[in-house]
Amino acid sequence: MKSRSGKVSQINTPYARQITVNQQVVRRTRIKRCKLILLFFTIVFLILGLQIIQNKRSLTKINASIRTSKTQLVRQKEIGKDLKQEKKQLHNPDYLQQIIRSKYNYTKKGETVYNLDN
Repeated sequence: MKSRSGKVSQINTPYARQITVNQQVVRRTRIKRCKLILLFFTIVFLILGLQIIQNKRSLTKINASIRTSKTQLVRQKEIGKDLKQEKKQLHNPDYLQQIIRSKYNYTKKGETVYNLDN
């Protein structure tokens, strides 16, 4: 006979033993269920965590791509402004004549061109 609290002792009958065995089986079953539930939630947590990490990485790559695209856009806009300005200047005969003389060594009759570039 086992004594639980000192004054009360448990009766060692087949019914009492059966109840004790049933309580142990119920307790083991509950522990197994608890472990399975914890395992399930751990797996779900890991899957969702990996998804978050993967999305964060792709977001970082996309943001870097956006930044480079914006800088390229700014450069192209500046180039476009320069080209528009040059296009306007090409309608000016003095500027056009200056460009033809410098790039193509064009001369008027009686002029001599001295190239000082080495």
